Amino acid sequence: MIEAVNEALSKYGGRAYYVLKAAVEVAEELRSSGVARLGDFDYRSLVAKLRSWGLNYNPSNLLRVLEREYGLIRTVYRSSNQRWWVFTDYAAVKLALSDERDLSDPDEELLALQIAVVDVDRVLAELGRLASRERLGPADERRLREIVLAELPQLVEVYKKALNYGDKYADFVGKVRKAMELARKVVALARRGGRVGVVLEGALAVELPADAGKRTPSASSGL
Repeated sequence: MIEAVNEALSKYGGRAYYVLKAAVEVAEELRSSGVARLGDFDYRSLVAKLRSWGLNYNPSNLLRVLEREYGLIRTVYRSSNQRWWVFTDYAAVKLALSDERDLSDPDEELLALQIAVVDVDRVLAELGRLASRERLGPADERRLREIVLAELPQLVEVYKKALNYGDKYADFVGKVRKAMELARKVVALARRGGRVGVVLEGALAVELPADAGKRTPSASSGL
């Protein structure tokens, strides 16, 4: 089971790490409190724990993946306003989490937090929706501006940091590249409708670095 945990952590990076970590902490807190519970952790408590760490993230889709594809958790109760899960192997999850993060590297800890917060999946979904349109309306163009001028720059900054860890965050790196490709397509679509596409096309006139090792020496380096 620990291999399944490691596979999930490898593919989903910081999001999987913090969702599983939050679930473990909620389970431990509920057990020690002695209150009646229907499983190891519930959705509301999990979201509250994530928010207490500054992570405003909806874990619904990831929880579904962790259950159906990796078998790490199992739904034991579900109603219109509650959902509870149990760990299929609590010890394996806790052991994998303890091995996953090198606490001597605060930069990586920060990177994992940033990957969880920027939510590249949401940006990809919105760009995919815009790319499927025959033409963009005013509301679409406003949203495109927000993505290209505010959200993509944040993604690219985190992307550059992720490259320093080799293939460890390959899933995130690949999604950022895909987001840039989609953004270029949507901006080209916007160009047909007016000036907004021309303005935003300039904002995307940048090539993502392929890896962290290819850096241009600064003028002050003397090289």
